[in-house]
Amino acid sequence: TLSFFFRGAGMPRRAIFSVAAQVGLGLSEAAWAKRPEGVNRPELLPKTAGESTPIIDVARILTASQERQLTADIAELEKLAKVRLRVLTQTFPNTPGLAIKDYWKPDGRTIIYVHDTGGLGETAVVNFNAGQEVETMKPLSYWRQVQNTYGNKYYIKEHGDSDTVVDVVKALKEGFVPENKS
Repeated sequence: TLSFFFRGAGMPRRAIFSVAAQVGLGLSEAAWAKRPEGVNRPELLPKTAGESTPIIDVARILTASQERQLTADIAELEKLAKVRLRVLTQTFPNTPGLAIKDYWKPDGRTIIYVHDTGGLGETAVVNFNAGQEVETMKPLSYWRQVQNTYGNKYYIKEHGDSDTVVDVVKALKEGFVPENKS
């Protein structure tokens, strides 16, 4: 599911989405309680500094060439759109999980794209956590469109996980960088 970090008065939008998803999907309390719990495994983080490491490939699905391409695309996106993009590939529960918060130190202008290779189920492959400022830059429908386009089992089967990661980053770049700037 789409997950954002929101701040504001009243009930957080994250909680609203969780409740809406539970009600909309008709999940029982027992089924809802079985959702994955948080993981905190800092030993899975790279030894490099977080500010210089935009990609963490725990799932080991990216080639060196793809990592170079992603790093270049991320750098261009960050320069032109003034947002930070971080990419994590994982197969839940083999993930640094909550440890990425201290490692990457996300702020209001940070997007964290988590690509899960199946540990969360085939419907939770493409996931985003967006900072408060980023959240106001694009409507919820934008995030759902990217998630639904690239995170469905047919796209993954046809393109594979590694190419899907590259395609999602390209889509984010296209969505945040106006054509005349790139």
